[in-house]
Amino acid sequence: MNLIGAWRRRLRERELLYGPKVLLPGGPEQWIEDTLDWLIGQFGTEPLRRPPVLPTAFVPKEYDGSERAAWELCVRVCAWMEVPDDRIRFSFRMEEVRAAARSAAVHRFTAEQPRELVALSGLQATMTPAEVAALVAEGFDAEIAVLTERELDAELRRTTAIAQETDPNRRADLYARAEAVWSAPAGSGSRACWIDLRTGGREGTAVMLSATTLAEPAAVVAAVAHELGHEVLWGYHLIDRQRPDAEAVSDLFAVFHGFGVFLANQAVERVPGKRSMLQSLGYLGERGASDALAAYCFRRHGLWAESLLPVLPTELDRAVRIRTFARLATLVKNAEISSIQEGAPLR
Repeated sequence: MNLIGAWRRRLRERELLYGPKVLLPGGPEQWIEDTLDWLIGQFGTEPLRRPPVLPTAFVPKEYDGSERAAWELCVRVCAWMEVPDDRIRFSFRMEEVRAAARSAAVHRFTAEQPRELVALSGLQATMTPAEVAALVAEGFDAEIAVLTERELDAELRRTTAIAQETDPNRRADLYARAEAVWSAPAGSGSRACWIDLRTGGREGTAVMLSATTLAEPAAVVAAVAHELGHEVLWGYHLIDRQRPDAEAVSDLFAVFHGFGVFLANQAVERVPGKRSMLQSLGYLGERGASDALAAYCFRRHGLWAESLLPVLPTELDRAVRIRTFARLATLVKNAEISSIQEGAPLR
């Protein structure tokens, strides 16, 4: 048995589970500092001057897991982040809507594309046209229309690339990647998504959440806080949504507005129905979210005369608390060294 190889694989697996999911230029720590500077330049320091959002205080005690209660929680997140909610359609049937969009895309792809591309496609419809129409009648026509176009475009690009590839090895690799998409349920691996309905000629935007989040109000808050980052950063064209770290910027936007406890606590959780398996949620990962929370607390301390970690320890999961404390200690130490070198005492 190759113990060194097994150990290295284990390290890679842990990094994939707990570390950032995208490349952060300059490394996670520097990226967090640079991006916080940019956020402050865009939105000022007012978000940092508000108290951090704590789960025990923010989630109503009467939350019952209903769609109505979750919708009210979404609106509450909007109010805290000062994002107008009157043009956002919140819903909790993401899996159904995505399945309907994929099914509609398959039906159209089969009808519209050349036979050679249809023969290559492995995308499967899981809903009949009548079932798709039923969801449209329930008011999800705008979301389904936009997502259908995305699925169509993606499948056309996949099958065209396979058809045009002449190298057998590269063709096999493209096919394997496509099969990974085809075999996964539509929308799997995600708790929420943001949709710009204006791309389909409609008005406003939509935030769809998985029905599985309803039982976990903290998951609703974490997911919505991230998606509202898209609403502001993407919706107002403050960043290019194609940039590699665009999703991570939305995570940090939520931390910047005080929702770091939610994002860090929710970054790694058990797979529903499989208690021995863990899944990673968010783009900063547990380590990145914990480091971001520490940077947020440190910067708040520079603006507001209070403890570096006001009442947070009781709200943080143990692993998050350890990581956040360690990073915060490093930030304090570095600031003290800098102040000594500059001849000025640390506040």
